[in-house]
This record gives sequence, structure tokens and C-alpha cells, in this order.
Amino acid sequence: MRDLGLDFQPRRPGLLTVVLLFAGVLLCADAWLEDRTLLSQQEEVEARLAQAQRRADRVDAGRRDSRPENVFSAEEGKTLRQTIGLIRIDWEKLYRSIDAATGEDVALLAIRPSAAGKAVQISGEARNMAAALAFVEALRREPLDKAVLLSHQIKQSDPQQPILFEIAATWLTGS
Repeated sequence: MRDLGLDFQPRRPGLLTVVLLFAGVLLCADAWLEDRTLLSQQEEVEARLAQAQRRADRVDAGRRDSRPENVFSAEEGKTLRQTIGLIRIDWEKLYRSIDAATGEDVALLAIRPSAAGKAVQISGEARNMAAALAFVEALRREPLDKAVLLSHQIKQSDPQQPILFEIAATWLTGS
């Protein structure tokens, strides 16, 4: 007769089973600790968000309560508008256009812009009258407009006798 293989004695678990059970328990414990850490971080962030919202509400309420009707007097407001107008002027474009018009025969001595009148006065000297007139003509490009030779004079003390000149021009500020 054959052996039926009935064993009424329980077998001991193998080493592999114990190691896998232990690894599973460790992974579960690690997941639980990570969950607790993330929950505490979430609660901390939510608390900071609520605190920031309360601060923002207080600041906003303070602004509404303390906002005066006129922050500046009429004179201060006028000065502020003028200053903002000066800031908006494209000074670089103005000076670049003057520089582009200046030839080898012209030397600039002074550039005096007046933002209020949108005008510029240019003093310089030219090698001859033709160079001075060519410079005036070259200035009549954007952003400058209406360039006019105000005065000219021959510098007699210099042996080359250059022409001293004054030019007035207006410019388009774009605003």
C-alpha cells in the first residue's frame, strides 16, 4: 500500500516566510510614519496660510480705513505729474538722434533740453557755415522737429575761423 503522506505534526514556517512577513510589517510601519509626517506638514501649511490670510485682511482693512481723500496738495500733484512726464521722455532716443546728425565738421559744446517746452537748445561750432547748415538740416528728423539756426558767429581769434552757432529745436516726446 502506498504512503498517503498524512502528517499530523505541523511544519515550522520557513525562513523565507518570516523574512517576507517582517519586510511587510516594516513597509507598513514606514508608510504609516510617512503619512503622519505629511499630515503634520499639511496642518502646519494650512495654519500659516490662515495666518497670512488674516494679516492680509487686516492690512486691507487698514488701507480702506486710513486712505485720505487727497494724498498730495495741488502743487505737489502738479510737480509729481511733471516729474512723471520727464521720466516718460525717451532721452536716449533724443540724444541718439542729435549724435547721428553730428558730422565730423561739427563739435557740440552744450545741449540744453527743456522738457516743459519740449525744446532743446544746442550750442556748438562748425568748421564752416556749410557744415553748420548741414547739421541744422540733419537735425530735422524724428524725434526732433523744427530745427532753427538762432545765431552764428565767426570765431576771429582762432586761425581756422570756425563758426560758433546756437540752434533751437522742438521734439516729439511720443506722449
